[in-house]
Amino acid sequence: MRILGLSAFHRDAAAVLLADGVVVSAAQEERFTETPRDPAFPRRAVRSCLAAGGISGSQLDRVVFYEKPLRKFERFLARSLRTFPRSSRAFTKGAFHWLGEGLWIKNRIAEELDVAPDKVLFVPQAQAQLAAAFFASPFEEAALLLLDDVGEWSTTVFGRGRGHEVELVLEARHPHSLGLFISAWTQFLGFTPGEDEHKLEALAALGESRHVSEVEALFTDTGALFELAPEAFAFDEQGPTLFTREFERRFGPPRKSGDPLCTSAGDARHADLAASVQCVVEQRALALARELHQRVPSTRLCLAGLLAENRGLVARLASEGPFAQVFVPRAPGKDGGALGASWLAHAAFRGTVKRAAAQAVAPLEDIDSRAEPGARDLGGAPAASSELAARLRRGERVGWVRGPLEFSRRSLGARLALARASDPDGRARLNTALKHVEPFLPCRVAVPAERAAEYCDVPASAELVARAGHVFLRAKEALRQRAPSAVLADGRAWPQIVDSTADPALHELLLSEERASGAPLVLLTDFALRGATVVRHEAAAVEAFQRS
Repeated sequence: MRILGLSAFHRDAAAVLLADGVVVSAAQEERFTETPRDPAFPRRAVRSCLAAGGISGSQLDRVVFYEKPLRKFERFLARSLRTFPRSSRAFTKGAFHWLGEGLWIKNRIAEELDVAPDKVLFVPQAQAQLAAAFFASPFEEAALLLLDDVGEWSTTVFGRGRGHEVELVLEARHPHSLGLFISAWTQFLGFTPGEDEHKLEALAALGESRHVSEVEALFTDTGALFELAPEAFAFDEQGPTLFTREFERRFGPPRKSGDPLCTSAGDARHADLAASVQCVVEQRALALARELHQRVPSTRLCLAGLLAENRGLVARLASEGPFAQVFVPRAPGKDGGALGASWLAHAAFRGTVKRAAAQAVAPLEDIDSRAEPGARDLGGAPAASSELAARLRRGERVGWVRGPLEFSRRSLGARLALARASDPDGRARLNTALKHVEPFLPCRVAVPAERAAEYCDVPASAELVARAGHVFLRAKEALRQRAPSAVLADGRAWPQIVDSTADPALHELLLSEERASGAPLVLLTDFALRGATVVRHEAAAVEAFQRS
């Protein structure tokens, strides 16, 4: 049975092809359009998946979309009426979209793919995202937690995964959303909401959580869940900001993009606000996890949604939460919804799911890969590690491109930029060379799995998320000495634990680096220029390297 899963029209549009329950190919639309977090209908990603499967759209048995458009339209109408007249501008714009194409998604899918409309199915978005996390995990049963920004109605969801079933247990509904809450703060601090939440998290490492009580006052507990103060937020008005004048009255004027950040001892206002927001969000997530554990008493947790990308939050859930193991999929957001939707459809028709290990989920076949004159083919793992280690010893920053693109929010091995960990300015030099990003942003430090405990405090509950680079961990003295720039101001680091079986080439590079410098550590980040997606093929890699 051939099933195509789709996600689109919010951000991170993607397509996934299953054949008899096995992932044939998966692709994010941004990989082809080079528009970060592209929300458009994933026409190019679909073509890539169908080409990898050697079929046309008419040969598909089912196409499944990752949300129910009518539910989303219901939310749009209800919230527009509830917030009128402030929502009048948003209603006009939204009505044009919904009446023009938003309600006719089934017809569009059928026309784009040349399939009969009765083959097009829809699943709830929350269920699709949780299914992507659960079925990619190594668990046969688990508690499921979605911490997202916006979807149909559901923003925070408790679930239960067992076998081939994903059950929704409890939900918080729009506009009460931890994801929208942190996006509003991201915008307040001068960053782009929906894209730069990681910058707020990194900024928090420079500050002190002095404003927790004021930030916490934006919440009201409602039994197991919560509500946000409606007078402080403008999530449905589609105005210039997600926050209101009341929000500014409480916390002062917002920072404008490009203005200096206040992070110094004399004036650390922005850093302190970021630290306070991060602290409140982590505490709220911990409280939700404990409530979930009471309702779904499993020892395992699968996490999905926008806040599953928050590495400090994942660390708190792993170290202080009630679960013995925590898992986050490689694509925990809307793109992962395409994968979860296809798995749910297969389970509905076949009654089983062929689970995929986290390291093997949905590679994208790079059918347009082209050799570029001057690019170096380093051969197998030993040859590659020897050449790369020699270049790192000379202080070079190296772009490393190999194999197919990953279906992931970040590259764990296929599209990397590398620098020597022992360089005291290695992190700044690597980030500045590629992206010219804020100097406080972290980069990952790769460490062999068998040596990870020497350099970081790795609780057993965090091992799975550390292998996928989803977590901040407390750095040990050995890491501070051997990779000083990898350690953040608050004493944590962003490790990527590398297994010799999952990635023998990167593991061999770490061993080569140990022979050269005495420590099996390498700094790494995605091979991508600022404002661009990760490089797709050799030609794009050489162009990005020349422009860096």
